[in-house]
Amino acid sequence: MSDQDAARGGSAGPRGAYAIERSRIDDWVSTVLALGEVIAPMAGHGGDVLYAPVETPDQVLWEFDNSLHPPKEVLLPQTDPLFEIRGERSGWQVAAVRPREPRILLNARSCDASGIRFLRGVHEEDLRDSAYLRRDADLTVVSLSCPQPCSQGFCICCDAGPFLDDGFDVQLTDLGEVLLAEVGSAKGEALVRTSDGLFRPASEQELSRRRMLEAVAIDSFGESTCHFGSAMRRISTGRVVEALWDTMSDWCFECGACTLVCPTCYCFSIKDRQSGGGWQRCRMWDSCQYGAFTLEASGHNPRPHRKDRVKRRFYHKVSAQYYLRDGTVGCVGCGRCVTVCLGTTDMPAVVTAIRKGVWNG
Repeated sequence: MSDQDAARGGSAGPRGAYAIERSRIDDWVSTVLALGEVIAPMAGHGGDVLYAPVETPDQVLWEFDNSLHPPKEVLLPQTDPLFEIRGERSGWQVAAVRPREPRILLNARSCDASGIRFLRGVHEEDLRDSAYLRRDADLTVVSLSCPQPCSQGFCICCDAGPFLDDGFDVQLTDLGEVLLAEVGSAKGEALVRTSDGLFRPASEQELSRRRMLEAVAIDSFGESTCHFGSAMRRISTGRVVEALWDTMSDWCFECGACTLVCPTCYCFSIKDRQSGGGWQRCRMWDSCQYGAFTLEASGHNPRPHRKDRVKRRFYHKVSAQYYLRDGTVGCVGCGRCVTVCLGTTDMPAVVTAIRKGVWNG
């Protein structure tokens, strides 16, 4: 290893790898809390895991089943004020809502860090979404790798975990007595360097341990066969018969739960709400599975039937056309749709049906 590599903390991670003693983690979190608002997994009422602002290191969870709701709300709030409209003597004034202070998202699972990377690409394309991208620029993402994948997850099929090669600012891996910190960006490097000497360059033994944990995690998924490719070919070339869409859509309750818990969904509506003596124009979560989502002012609806909406959702997620645009499938394999779907029209079930041409319900 060269002197330069040693200074950067070894060879893992785009900007090197470092280690911190597990006993010093609370000291590091205290340092991070001084830099801005920290959003981390914590125990909510009833023991549910949720991502929320924390005030002390002891609130942060390090061993947890992933939350039902993804932390995408940090960047894409359910109700997102875009600008304010105020009536003045000189007339109506429009002012952008000021961005918050810098924030750190701590212990995001690999699938959720991948979801944030996906959303960044979407909001950079075509008409750049300045409101979203300002928040993204002010957010540092610290991901926590998954040596033990979750029971419903299939992130390996989407190249979204259980460990990441990029798409994070810092990636943490629990090695027992130490945590390995792989640095993936300038923001991540700044987070490590401002930690008052708590981190040291990772040793080759620690890097080897991290690689071994990743290999074990990948093996725990069983046979490494990804079916997205074959489903993508069928859906992109029109080889999914309409009767199959009819059958699958009968199982959809149009509740929208799949879209609301998905780390990569971003459908929205625009509404105005009163605020003080004026108004706020807000972007609000919506769902492509709702009948009114595409309803036009004229009364025409280009997707009037449930089948049309189910078909559109999976075309957006799986088709080659969107893969070419986004560089990946629109799924990170978190398994949340499996958990919440009342009718079993979750991603694995529908992809299997598309691939085989048969729906088993």
